[in-house]
Amino acid sequence: MNETGPFAHDMKGQKLSFDARVDSVFQFEHLKLMHLGLRVQNKSLAAIISASSVPKATWDTAQKLTTESIIRVTGYVAPQASDNGEASDNAAHVIVYLSGLDVIAWASPDLPSSSSYRREMLSRVGLEERLSNRILDVRYAASGAIFKLHSGMCQLIVEFLFSNNFQWIHTPRIITATVPGDNEYFHLPYFGQDAWLAQSSQQHKQMALSMDMERVFEIGPVFRAEVKSSDSARHLTEFTVLDIAMTFYEDYHEVVDLLESMLLFVFRELQGRKQYQQHIKAVQRLYPCGRPLRVGFDEHGKVPRITFTEAKRILREDMNLESDDSKNFTEQEEADLGRHFRDSPHRGSTDIFTIDQYPASMRQFNSQANPNASEFSNTWDIIVSGREICSGSQRIHSYYEMCEAMRAGVCGPPLDPEARQWQPYLDAFRAGMPPHGGCGLGVNRLLQSFLGLDDVRETTLFPRDANRLRP
Repeated sequence: MNETGPFAHDMKGQKLSFDARVDSVFQFEHLKLMHLGLRVQNKSLAAIISASSVPKATWDTAQKLTTESIIRVTGYVAPQASDNGEASDNAAHVIVYLSGLDVIAWASPDLPSSSSYRREMLSRVGLEERLSNRILDVRYAASGAIFKLHSGMCQLIVEFLFSNNFQWIHTPRIITATVPGDNEYFHLPYFGQDAWLAQSSQQHKQMALSMDMERVFEIGPVFRAEVKSSDSARHLTEFTVLDIAMTFYEDYHEVVDLLESMLLFVFRELQGRKQYQQHIKAVQRLYPCGRPLRVGFDEHGKVPRITFTEAKRILREDMNLESDDSKNFTEQEEADLGRHFRDSPHRGSTDIFTIDQYPASMRQFNSQANPNASEFSNTWDIIVSGREICSGSQRIHSYYEMCEAMRAGVCGPPLDPEARQWQPYLDAFRAGMPPHGGCGLGVNRLLQSFLGLDDVRETTLFPRDANRLRP
């Protein structure tokens, strides 16, 4: 059965066969009649089976049906009249009269109450319970739609990057070099040696650029031992990241421009392509917090872009909030800025904007300082729906500057560029590294922000946090 054909009104009376899940079973014993609620992909429809119209063995099977079982049915379709009295091609208005029924897969009768996971009940079930019963949860329209959108988002990202001459690479997740003072690496005993799980692929991406690959990306899992993931709606211990690195010709804003263009492309195509529109509507219908993403532009037709200093000024002067220039933005401050940009026509009335020029003390050792103001760095964050979804920077490309930056320890403890663990990384700079920049973008958080969902675990098929290792 395809998406639309079998339930068209011009097929009235024609025989059809399809597989479906059993959503509900109602038996009218005195009529020797059963009403089945069936689910086919994201469509729901009704089926009628009568003891007088099928063999006894088929009727006996029907009486034993359990919800969530998969069945193969044959019958004929009888479209019902819509509200205006005309025949309808909507599956919700279709009844299939069955002449045959076979069970493909029986579902256990002692599953968690399936009524708890029905679309109309979804908002009443706690997220923890849903995550513990993820299979049932994802079968229903909204949860299933989220992960089809996740797939679509990744496909669109790849489509855009390939069209802009990027190469897809794959880097290791087992590493030997970590930054001292960062306690959020997962330690991994490795054949008598010490290893760790990677928090990003940044260093290997830079090494690839030194190989003259020029533009590279990777989509894959990264790991961060974040204790705060136990009660955070935006942090996980394992999550999917888009890592990008590229050389530039004149200025690191070439990298920022490309990333903003990529996000605009992804948002536009998700909202504009028919195959994604139905999934977005399902999420917005069933998740009260969900809302359409708003994309607006500045007076130059670009994604609004402000400096770190200007963002702090907006919080204090325009929003009458306290904010310390010596500290990074809190989650609440990001949310406040997101609200400001969404509600301000002169800011573009937008859910997406970029904050540029962070203090050097807040960024990694390999971030390039602003040559005209060394206390700031050529770094940026992209904010979507009041959440940072992308952090990036121009990376230092000079070997000697890199060694100086490591020794200086501007944003952490000093590092020894002579240490053995750093030599493979520094070899890429000794061999000549082109000017470049890059970023890491959390795909799960990006989808969370695009859909307006409260918790990033909603957009993670099998989330991992400090409290959860199952399913």
